Order: sequence, then C-alpha cells, then structure tokens
Amino acid sequence: MQKKITWLIVIFLSVLVTLLVGSYYLRSSKNQEISNSQAQGEKEFLDFLSLKKKLPQADEEVSLVTVGDISYSRGVERIVKKQNDINYPFLKIQDYLKSADLVFGNLETPITQGPEISDFEMIFRSNPGTEQALKQAGFSILSLANNHTPNFGEKGLKDTFNFLENAGIKYVGTGQKEQEAYQPVYIEKKGIKFAFLAYNDTDVVPAYYEASVNRAGTAFMRIDKMTEGVKEAKQKADFVIVSMHAGIEYAGKPNNSQINFAHAAIDAGADLIIGHHPHVVQTLEKYKGKYIFYSLGNFVFDQPQSEETKEGLAIKIYFAKNGISKISLLPVVMEKLAQPRMANDNEADKILQRLNFSLANQDVYSWNDNNNNFEKGIQRAVYNDAFESGKIISKQEQADLDNNSVPEKYNLENGRLTITENEKMIWQSPSDWWIDNFALADSNNDGIVNINLSLWRPGSFGTSKPFWVKENNMSVNNHFFVLDFSGGSIKHVWGSSKLAEPNCEFKIADVDNDGKNDLVVIEGDYSQKPRCSGNYVAVWKWNDWGFSNEWRSEKGNFANLEIEKIDGKSYILVDTP
Repeated sequence: MQKKITWLIVIFLSVLVTLLVGSYYLRSSKNQEISNSQAQGEKEFLDFLSLKKKLPQADEEVSLVTVGDISYSRGVERIVKKQNDINYPFLKIQDYLKSADLVFGNLETPITQGPEISDFEMIFRSNPGTEQALKQAGFSILSLANNHTPNFGEKGLKDTFNFLENAGIKYVGTGQKEQEAYQPVYIEKKGIKFAFLAYNDTDVVPAYYEASVNRAGTAFMRIDKMTEGVKEAKQKADFVIVSMHAGIEYAGKPNNSQINFAHAAIDAGADLIIGHHPHVVQTLEKYKGKYIFYSLGNFVFDQPQSEETKEGLAIKIYFAKNGISKISLLPVVMEKLAQPRMANDNEADKILQRLNFSLANQDVYSWNDNNNNFEKGIQRAVYNDAFESGKIISKQEQADLDNNSVPEKYNLENGRLTITENEKMIWQSPSDWWIDNFALADSNNDGIVNINLSLWRPGSFGTSKPFWVKENNMSVNNHFFVLDFSGGSIKHVWGSSKLAEPNCEFKIADVDNDGKNDLVVIEGDYSQKPRCSGNYVAVWKWNDWGFSNEWRSEKGNFANLEIEKIDGKSYILVDTP
C-alpha cells in the first residue's frame, strides 16, 4: 500500500512538473510571439513614418468670398422696413458668406441719416444699422470707391467711415484725405497677409468725388497712382487684390478703360482684379496667370428691369502661400429686389456663360428629402493647381472644451497632436500614432464637443481588444478615435478597430438635415499607404455604439472635402481631376 501511494505521488509530481515546464515554454513561446508581433508592428510603423514624412505638406489656405454691388437704398430700404428685419437681404446667403475667412463687396451707398430715397432716384443713402447687417452677414472689408458712396457729400462719407469702424468692418478706396483714400488696407489671416486697393473710374463720377489733401473722397483710377500703390503693397503683403468701379452699365463686355487698368494693375504686381459698376456679370480673363473678373453684377440692388440686373456672381478664392489654388463660382439671383439666393441649375448655366471662360466641374452632393438619399450635382470652378491628394496637414485651433474659461491650444504637426493650456502641456498623442487630422465637434451628438481623430497606428483594434482574441495583426492601419477633454484630462470615448477603407479626409456636420451631426469622409484603400487617395465619398452616423454607414458615392477620384451651407441646406463639395 505504501509503495502504491509513493508511486502515485511520483506520478503526480511528474505530471505537475511536465505541466509546469510545458506551461512555461508555452508562455515563453506566446510571449515571444507577442514580442515578435510588437517588434514587427514597431518596425512597420517606423517604415510607415519614414514614407509618410516624405509626402508634401499641405499649405494653410485662406478663403475669400467676394460679391457684387450692394445697396440698402430705395426699394431695398422699403422691403427691409416691410420685413421689419434689417438682415433680410442676406438671410438666404449669409451661411455661404460666413463659410469664408474673409468677405469683400462693393457698398454702393453712404450710411447716414436723411430722407427716404424714392424709386428711380439716383442719389443713394442707407440708414444707420446697415453696417450691423453687413457685419452680421460676414463682411470683413468693403470698397467705397464708387459713384454713390459720396452722394451725401463729405458728411455722408465721414458718417459711413464711423459706422463701419464701429462695426469692425474695414473699408478701402476712400478716406478723409487723399493719402488715406489711395493707401492699401491690410488684413492678415492664418499667416497670410492681404492688401486691398480700390479705385473709381473718372468716366463715371464727377471730379469732386476724388479725395484731395483737404477733402474726403474716393481714389480715382489713375494708373500712375495705382501702380505706386500696388508696388508698395506687394512689398508688404503676400497677395494684392485690386477692385475697380468702371465700365458701361448693363454691357456684357468690358471697355478699354477696364481692360487697360486691370492689365496695368497685374503688370504692377496685383494678384486678382475684381470689377463692379456695370450691374451685370461680365467676362472673366486670365492675364499673365492672374484672373480678372470684370464685373460680378448685382448682389443686393433694386434693379428689376431685366433678368441680367437681377443676377450676380459670388466667387470664393482659395489662397495658399504659393498662390491661388482654386476659385469656386456661385451664381446668385435676387428675389423681391433685395434677397440674393443660390441660382438653380438653368439660371446658373445662363449666368456663367457670360464669363466666356472654360470652367471645370466640382462634384456636389446634397440630401434630397423626397427620396431620402444624397443626389449628385456640380458647381463650376477655376483651378490653378494640379489635382493632388494625401498631403500632410499642420494646423492650430483654440477652444475651451473643459469650460474653465481658459482656452486650450490644439496643435497638429508632423502627425502628433499636442494640447496645451497656459503654455502647460496637457496631452500629447502617443509616439506610435500618426494623426492625419483632427476636428473639434460633437460627433456623437451628446451635446459635448469632442476631439475627433483620424489616425494610423499598429494593430487592428481600437482603444481595447476583446479578451477572447488571441492575436493581433500589428500592421499599420487607419482608425477613427473620439476623445473628450474634461476635468483637466483626456478621456477616450470611442475608438474604431481597423477601418475597412482608410479615411483620407473627414468633416463633421449635419448633412442630411435631421438635426444631428454626421461624419463625412473621403475613403481610400490600403494599397495606397502611406498616401491616401480618395475613391469614395461617404456619410456615417453615430448609433450609440459607433458609426454606421448611411451613404456612399459611386467610385471616383476625390480630394479637398468641404461642407458648405446655403439657405439652411448643406452641400458636400469635393474636387475631382
């Protein structure tokens, strides 16, 4: 019996030793496997970084919207009074204006007290308060060099200066004295400096409308003075924009005065010429690589005598340090004499034909309530740069997400996001992440602004891995993460596993008009890694546990995702080759 017990103990100990040794080797083997996988992931990520950093840097862009003639006088004044809303003229277009970094137009009236102006009267005046409507609509700077701003003399001009200054709107082409009227006005945005100059044609105004050494007035189209002003501005600014108030009213083509002055301005160094006064859209010219819009037509103006005078053109110009990359075109039609709206397709085609210029197409997708789906349209544009995608983004933003009255700074550079507050670092993205872009927006519709990241990292899983999964593919994949910043710390809200198609670009906005934000993306494929070239446009919606796909476009080649809102409706814009 004793021998049997001893024998059983020996067997038990042998089995135990075998199990322990086997477990050790199995664990060692597994640890080695994990270690090898992690090492492979680290190597792949370093290789990915090396290739990623060779991609070109995306230039910081500044957008400028410029529009045609604006008058709050005569019939417009009466319509505004009837509507009891001084903002009425801009209600259908202000979202579009505010989408730009800068907005420029031609204000064709003084802002001053006085009698109501009757129909067909050629002396214009706008009531005080007009400047607030212009500010609310998004205007940054206005040309006052025209044949109507001086209609109420020096007092009217000086009142206009005061009202605009108090509203925080800059003005150009006029001043208290000659020197001020002719000098450039500078505005800097995102590190890009702009110079604006504006001039009045001597053929369309009396001589006493010109500013002098002892009289307020406008700058006249004198080529010698313009050349001097442009050259001075070119020394101090990245871009020089010249506005001219010239031409024959209601004529579809520019006259010699317009052409000669515009060419001379470009010869002197101007980068863009914007024309006003004819009250109809005129031709577009490319001269020595620079664009001349001879007339943008009317924007807010009570001229119902023809279809052409009720139509105009708003243009959005995209500036980068190395030049103008794109100009998108938005034809507009005035309703009820006073309210510009986006033209429909037939109206837009007719307006754009007057440019007499070869235009490119920009794809536009918008939600159709009738069929509960997105439909495709086009917007016309002028492109300077070759189509290119997958550039490295660097950008900075400020926000107070933790509501402590001290804004944080969010800085994305070389794929790493750094968050600081009062120069103290709060958080930096891990070294094994490459962040393509971030957006501060409420992506999960919980009323809290999130930090949304499109990033690359080793591994197939997101912020956590299921316990039952035994191994992880440590190749570099694209993920979408949602973070919160509250209580002084960063918290992970949600992190995707490897995306089936990598996100090349993304925006967050309500694009299907249901009152909830959507995730709008351009999707690529992993074969392009580390570059991401867009194959599809897609819309995703938060569903309490993650994002589910709501819509995907046909396959194509897409880049430069934008969301524009016009008259309460959102439009998804993408460039195509």
